[in-house]
Amino acid sequence: MLQANVLETKNSLSEFLRFLESGKEDCIVIARHNKPVAKITLYDAPAASNRIGIAKAADLYADGWDSPALNGAVASLFEEGE
Repeated sequence: MLQANVLETKNSLSEFLRFLESGKEDCIVIARHNKPVAKITLYDAPAASNRIGIAKAADLYADGWDSPALNGAVASLFEEGE
């Protein structure tokens, strides 16, 4: 953890960002009059998802979607002539 005052942060922001990106520092604390005010950390982007709306949180398939009983029921719907 690196602590810097506001003016030092303003003048060295690019260098501090490189410290975070390289892993030399895990966070940078910005202080005003030597009292911590804010913390800068490396941004951890969430994984991209192609699903939209309510489907983002839903499972793609229901439990038992490939069970023998269900397969038989679907096959009977496609049988010719009864």
